[in-house]
Amino acid sequence: MKIPNAESLILFAFLGCIALWAISKCSARRTDFVRQLSLEEQVEEPQASRDTVVPTKPQAIQEEPAPAPPPAPAQEPTQYSTTLRKPTNLPENPEPAASETKAAPAKSGTTLYVTIDGLKLRKEPGLKSEVLEQLSLNSPVTFLNQKTEWTQEINLGKETVTDHWVRIKSAKGKTGWVFGAGVHYYKMKRSGVMN
Repeated sequence: MKIPNAESLILFAFLGCIALWAISKCSARRTDFVRQLSLEEQVEEPQASRDTVVPTKPQAIQEEPAPAPPPAPAQEPTQYSTTLRKPTNLPENPEPAASETKAAPAKSGTTLYVTIDGLKLRKEPGLKSEVLEQLSLNSPVTFLNQKTEWTQEINLGKETVTDHWVRIKSAKGKTGWVFGAGVHYYKMKRSGVMN
């Protein structure tokens, strides 16, 4: 039985529409899968807070000394040797001498600036602790190389920030704790704070 041309044309158009519909559904499912996978990866990797002041402790790196090349004869030109090392993010430190018994502490006394006008210097970390002083915007403070192991979420008015508490010394000489989001390495005003 022969199918007329008009009917075969309609049949092919119908099958073509079904094929296009199936392709679009598969493509939509694939993009949903990729989107879900990327969201799962973001949940697994915690975001680093860029406003957090974290003290660094130098770590001694022990490297094996490279064997010395044999001395070259006097007539030959000087030869240079190259040693390839595994790249690291840590600075290279020579092995400590026998007289050095303990590592030097991390640099204390870094100057930070207040980014929230009226930031409260507290006796202990936490919002319920006694207030020692109110700091003005951009006033310099000295970081005392201590932070809490835990973070706290605080609503600043227009934004909610999760950060550590850091120990500082004010310009008036008072020592206490401030919320880490309230200090920074540069003079600036933190956006998101209600006046």
